[in-house]
This record gives sequence, C-alpha cells and structure tokens, in this order.
Amino acid sequence: ENIPIIIFPGSQILYALEFFALQSIRSRLGLKLMEELTEKTLLRSKEKIAPVYIFLQNNPISNWVSTDTIVKYIRGATDKEMYLLYRHRLLKFVNTNQWTVGIHLAQLGKNALKIFRKVSQAGGLLITDRLNATVMTDFAEIDRVHIGRAENPLIANILGVPEGSGFIQFVPAGIRATLAYPTPVQTAAQFNAYMKSDEVKELTEKMGMEKFLEKVREDAVKNGSPLRHVVEMLRQGDQPKGNVSYRFISGVYHDGYPWSGALATTRKAPGGMKWQFSTVYNTKGTQQVTEFVEDFEKKTGKKAEIAWNGGYILNPELVGKLGLPESYIGSPLGLLISNGKILSPPLFNKPALLIDKEGGLTIRRVNVWDGFYMSTGKQKIFFPPENRNGCRDPQKPCYYDLMNDVDIIEGEGRIFVRLAGNVVKDVVRTRKGEELRFIPVGLTLSFRPEDFPEELGKTEREVEIIIPGLEEVVHGVEAGPMLLEDGKVCLDMKTEGWKTQNSIRTQAARLDFTDMRGPKIAAGIDKEGRLSVVTINGRIRESVGATHYDMAEILQKQGMVRAMGFDPGGSSTLVVNGRVLNISPYNSRYEENIYSLPPEPRAVANAVMGYLEKM
Repeated sequence: ENIPIIIFPGSQILYALEFFALQSIRSRLGLKLMEELTEKTLLRSKEKIAPVYIFLQNNPISNWVSTDTIVKYIRGATDKEMYLLYRHRLLKFVNTNQWTVGIHLAQLGKNALKIFRKVSQAGGLLITDRLNATVMTDFAEIDRVHIGRAENPLIANILGVPEGSGFIQFVPAGIRATLAYPTPVQTAAQFNAYMKSDEVKELTEKMGMEKFLEKVREDAVKNGSPLRHVVEMLRQGDQPKGNVSYRFISGVYHDGYPWSGALATTRKAPGGMKWQFSTVYNTKGTQQVTEFVEDFEKKTGKKAEIAWNGGYILNPELVGKLGLPESYIGSPLGLLISNGKILSPPLFNKPALLIDKEGGLTIRRVNVWDGFYMSTGKQKIFFPPENRNGCRDPQKPCYYDLMNDVDIIEGEGRIFVRLAGNVVKDVVRTRKGEELRFIPVGLTLSFRPEDFPEELGKTEREVEIIIPGLEEVVHGVEAGPMLLEDGKVCLDMKTEGWKTQNSIRTQAARLDFTDMRGPKIAAGIDKEGRLSVVTINGRIRESVGATHYDMAEILQKQGMVRAMGFDPGGSSTLVVNGRVLNISPYNSRYEENIYSLPPEPRAVANAVMGYLEKM
C-alpha cells in the first residue's frame, strides 16, 4: 500500500533500509525484480509516493549508527537506488531524543513526535527490529510490525513464545497484545491464537474485520480487557448475563500514571428472590476465594453470584515476626461473624460490612469500646468498658484490644487469657510484680484468680462472644479503612487505629495507607442500596495500583455513598460467576519461572459470598 512508514532500526539498519524502504517503494511503483529504479520512473509515477521515515537517536546506543553516519554511507555507496530515494526525500531521517533501546514515545522529541502523529493519522505503519520495542508500543495508535529473535528470556515470556525462537508480530493500531505483565492474562501468542478462533471468525464475518478491530481498540483504550472477554461481550450484546453486572474500568491519575480494574454490581433480585451475603471462614488454614466458592456451592447448593476476599488475617510472615506458633496462621484480625456466630470480635475501630437476617447491608465502624459479654458454657461474664486497656476496677474482668500501644502489661498476680478470634490460645498465670508481654493478635482478657472460670484454662477451645449492638447481625467482616460516608471521603486512619504501634506490628505493611499504590479491593453501597465491589490492579505494566485515597475517589465517581476497603495487595480477589475479574500480581509457583507466570489469587482465610435465595 502507498502509506507512510516509520522504521525504528536496531543494529541491522542496512537490511531494514533494503527490505522496508527500498523494496517497499519499488513495490508501489510496480517494478519487477530485475527492473532498475530510476529518476524517470519516480517522476513518471501517477500518484505521490508516501515517504519512509527512519527514526535514529541523537545518542546512539551500543553499535547502532547515527544519522550522520548513515547519510554519509548512502551518499558515498554504490547503491544508486537508495541514494535516489534519499535525494527525492522519499527516505527521510528523523533524529530522536530517546535513550532507550526500545521505543519510548515520550522521549522522541517534539519534531519526531509530530511526524509520528502525522504517519499515525495517515494510517501508516511502524516497523522495527528492536527487540525491546515489543513491550513499549502498546499504546501507539499505529499499525506495527515487530521482527526479531526472542533470545532475551524476558521478551520471550512477554510474547509467550519459546526462548530463542524467531518471530514476526503484527499488531493493529491501538491494540494491546500482551496484557498485565509480569502475570499476563494474555500473551501475544495467546492473542494471535484467539484471533484465529471460530468465535472471532464468526464475529468478523458478521460485523466485518474493520468494525471488529474498532471495538477491540475502543476496549483497549477504556478497559484493557483480554481479547476473549471483548469477544464475549460483543457476542452477548456488551452486557454479561447473570444477576451481577460487571465491567472493566481504567483511568489515569493526575500525575499521569495509569490504573485499571474491575467493577461488579448486584442487579435487582428477580421476583420472589432476595440477595443474601455470607462470610465463610477456613479454621484450618487458607485457600483461594475460588476454592471458597466451590466449597460454599457444594455445601449449601446455592450459587455464589459474587465473592471476594474478606478481612485481614495473621499470615505466615506476621506469625514468624511475632514469634508465634504456626497454629496462629490464618487467625482473623478483626470482627468476623458467620451465621450469627461471632468468630472474632473487633480489635480496633475499623469498618465492617454487616448483613442482617433480611439480607440488608450496612457499612460502619465497629469496636468493643462499650464492653462485651463472654459465655464459657457455664457462666456469662461481662467485661465493662471502664476496664478496657487497663484494670481501673481490679475487682472486675479487664480486656485489652489493639487500640493501645503497650508492650508490657503489669501482671499483679492476675490470670491472662490470650484469644485469637474466639479461640483460647494461651493462659498465663502471673505473680505479684511480674510483667506480661502483650501479643497483638486478638483480645487479651484478665481475671482475678478467684474469679477465673476454670473452663477457660484449656487452650484451643472456643468461647461465645456477645457484643451489644451486633445481636441482629447474621454475617459481618471487619477490614478497612472506611472510604466513604454519606458520599464523602472520610479516611481517618488515626480514629480507626491504624497508627497504633500494635496495629503496625500486626498489619506489617499498612504504613502504605496514604501514598503507596498497590492492588486494592473495596465494597460500596449506592443510594439504591445496591452493592458494588471494585478491584484495582497493581504491580503490573498497565496499572500502578491505588492508594486508599485513590480508591475513595474512584468509588465516589462510581456513585457509591458508603464504602470500605478490604484486605489489599496480592490477596485482592473478585469473583463473579466463578470467574476472577481482577489481575493478581502473584503466583505461588513463582520459582518455576522468575519472568512470567499467569496470575493466581493468593490464599486467604475468609471470604464474602453473595447469592440469591427465596424470600
């Protein structure tokens, strides 16, 4: 075709000029193999020949050549045809300011970028044999061809081809081939294979290739979805079937960095049905949210329409840092209520998603500041609020949550019970003047020896906890932080207890709450009472992730009036109809391939299930 071409040559510049400049123009002129290109032929051409632009760096890297060097070669060489193209300005050299070995559009410089845009708008073509360019032209609105040998294992994994294999990759303008490196949900090889599938063939026959590519391009700009998802949406009429609608979302922050993610919203329940939500919990360890879904559906016979990871837990890293036995791994670090039973009391003043008997949802901060009751089976004991984080009335039981900053508790001959969730983990009998190390994993209870219920003396036994104000809650999970209240951003990390020394010790990396971006997940409720769950991808090429402030603003723009975060990072998992929507930057088999493995949800100890049941 008579279209302008941009060539980004690497070290093989003479071959690039021969194949993609000279032979391209000879082909447009209809010259036969042995027919010479002459000035007369050029002048006789009925149409204006589109030029070929050679982009060369002002500061060549390695053994690459500069513009001056290659121009001197063309002027002095015996290749008359190449010199003819140069003299008639059909071969144009463009200097760029970039220092990279690939193609960095932002570093091209004003003049080079202007020409790049001109060629793009004319429907031109980009050709390069720069190996690193295969990962640097995803956002370019231009048809492009990458040629090379995948000798670099990083490039081979990004493309999804065997290391050392040669490749010619064509990517239409504005379309991304590899998605979410280094845990790709689509490699270039998978994109190529699916483009040849029966589904794509059927769709292109129906709507035409140009219209199809236009739709794929639109999604690449707005959402960055895998090709398989785009095809599914086009075949279904742009809206996933089922009781939960979902879509992929993306944007750019004010500082220019990109983010992407997924938004899932519960639809109005069909006639005679109502939404219900349950918290599920693994008492023996951790598992992926998809495994929770499978277990839930087998056990209840109900279909989990939507599911996501719940609250914070004690992971192996934290258990190791705190010097605790492995039995603590997976213990909840906040309120957890399942089927009306409190499996863990609140430990801070963080928000929780609370579900009542009718399936009604609310999000509010929860704590044990007003005291609570504990039943041992033989007696019901009240822990008064005045004895929270200190025995102000030593005649009564005392309790310590994680809102305090103490490392040591004065023993004074009292008996202490350490809980993890609702399980007795340790019983310590102190002497007068003895001190007790405070372990920030759950509530710590304190009794006078004469008041100590002996049934609490057995470790690994469960106790019943009753918290005033939560009696009607059937399911609940604490996480945080609180993001929106009455439609306004309401982040208050100090009030919720994130800044206490014990919170930092327990939550490890939670110091990132203000200005560190990463994978995040949050749930919100809109004015109509519908629930939405948003995940923002992080640590991948297309998304830097989000801070909690970023999450609040994203949820606000999506119409939420109340919202809270859930356990972020590699734990973030959103499942709709059995399908994981977000992109985890994690794979448990990472040692098998340090360059690239498919995303895998990280195992968690609890999850939230949304399902429909008869009214």
